[in-house]
Amino acid sequence: MRDRIETDRLILRPLEISDAPAFYHHCLDGSVARNTARIPDPYPLLAAELYILSVRASAGRKANYVYAISDRHSNALLGASGVFKRNVDATDWEIGYWVGPDAKGRGIATEAAGGLIRAATADLVPQRITAGHFEDNPASGRVLEKLGFTYTGCTTRLFCMGRLAYATSLDMALKV
Repeated sequence: MRDRIETDRLILRPLEISDAPAFYHHCLDGSVARNTARIPDPYPLLAAELYILSVRASAGRKANYVYAISDRHSNALLGASGVFKRNVDATDWEIGYWVGPDAKGRGIATEAAGGLIRAATADLVPQRITAGHFEDNPASGRVLEKLGFTYTGCTTRLFCMGRLAYATSLDMALKV
């Protein structure tokens, strides 16, 4: 998978340790943790640093590609997005994304996920890309619908670190 993905307003690039303070700042907003499975709340700066280091350490494993979503002009970190396999033998790739509170409602998530899907389709040649969103986060479902995803009718119970509880994720898929 390529290192850099460009869209009209964004650059998706590898996370750098210098992104940790902005990553931490965005994750102070409880809605980021509440709408992702793996971000705890509260989220200490050390957690951002450790996450970035772990992503960078696993970069060559070909089953998980994580990108910083940054503003094309200012290079400011706006969020993160990735494509991964839930297990190595899976044929489907799954996408995930989050944007900080200042980026919400501006089409940033849709643009970033769209760029990631185009690159993943070209580079990984999946037959299907999957995604999901917690049932109390319909805005994420609207992002996915704009990108051509449809609901599968299945749900997944995921443990959400930000809620410290299980939550129901509505499964969606995109045939490519």
